[in-house]
Amino acid sequence: MNILNAEKLYFLGPEGTYAQQAMEQLVAKYDIKVEQKIPLNPITAILKTVDNDKNAFAVLPIENSIEGIVRETIDNLVKLEDENLKITAETVIPISHCLMSEAKNPSEIKYIISHPQALGQCSGYICENLKGVTVLEAASTSEAARQAKEKGKEYAAIASKIAAKKFDLNILAEQINDEKDNKTRFILLTRTPLSATENAKTSIFFSVKNEPGSLVKVLNIFDQENINLMYIESRPSKKKMGEYNFCLDLEGHVTDKNIASAIEKAEKITNRLVVTGSYPQFEP
Repeated sequence: MNILNAEKLYFLGPEGTYAQQAMEQLVAKYDIKVEQKIPLNPITAILKTVDNDKNAFAVLPIENSIEGIVRETIDNLVKLEDENLKITAETVIPISHCLMSEAKNPSEIKYIISHPQALGQCSGYICENLKGVTVLEAASTSEAARQAKEKGKEYAAIASKIAAKKFDLNILAEQINDEKDNKTRFILLTRTPLSATENAKTSIFFSVKNEPGSLVKVLNIFDQENINLMYIESRPSKKKMGEYNFCLDLEGHVTDKNIASAIEKAEKITNRLVVTGSYPQFEP
C-alpha cells in the first residue's frame, strides 16, 4: 500500500553510494512514489532544501556502528523550521568496502583513492596488502571510483559494489574493511507520519539549564515511566563552552501513554524539547 508520495527525494550524493542503496531500500519498503531522486551534497544543503520545499523528502545517514553519530545530520535536524518534517522511517546498510580498478591485478596499482572515512576503515588492509601505494582522498567513495575509472590501471578506489557496477570497474577484493560488522543507519524525513507500530522508537532533542542535576531530572522521568533509553548523545550547544544539548532515542511510539506522559513532564523542566520523529524500528 502506498502511503508516501513526493515530487523530489534527496539523498546524500553522488550516485553509487551507500546512501543511494539506503534510499532505494526505503522507497521499496514503503512503496514511495517519487518523481525525482536527487543526489545532493553536503548533508546541510539537503536539510535546508527539504525544509523549504514541502514537496520533498530526504534520506540521510545518522549513525555508524564504528564512527558513531553523524554530527552534521543531528546538528541540522534540530534546526528545521518546519515542525511537520520528521523522521518517518529508518534502515540499516552493511558497509562492505571493495577494492576496484581498471586493472585486473593488484600489483599494477600505485595509487588508492577514497573518502577519508573509508580509507581509515580499511587502513589495516592497505598496510598489509598494498605496501608502497600512494593514498589519495576524495569527496566520496563514488567520486573515488569515478576518478579510478578516469585515471586508468595504476589507480584503484575503495568503494561499494554499486560504485564498481556504475563505473564498470573490476572488483579486486571484497569486504576489505578492518571491522566486518560495520553498518550505517539511515533515516527517511517526510511530512507524512506512518501509523503507530508496536516496534517503534521515538527520537527527541532537548536542552537543559547548565546547573547540577538538570540532566538527571529529565532522565529520571523516563525511568519513572518505565521507558527504555535506547541511545543518548550529547552535543555542544554552540552558545557557551560547557553547555550541551542531548539527543535521545526512546523505545516506544509518541502516542503511547507512557511516552506522551514523559514528554509532557520533560517539557516543563527543559529549556527546549523537540520530538524529531516517531517511527518503526529497523528489522533486518
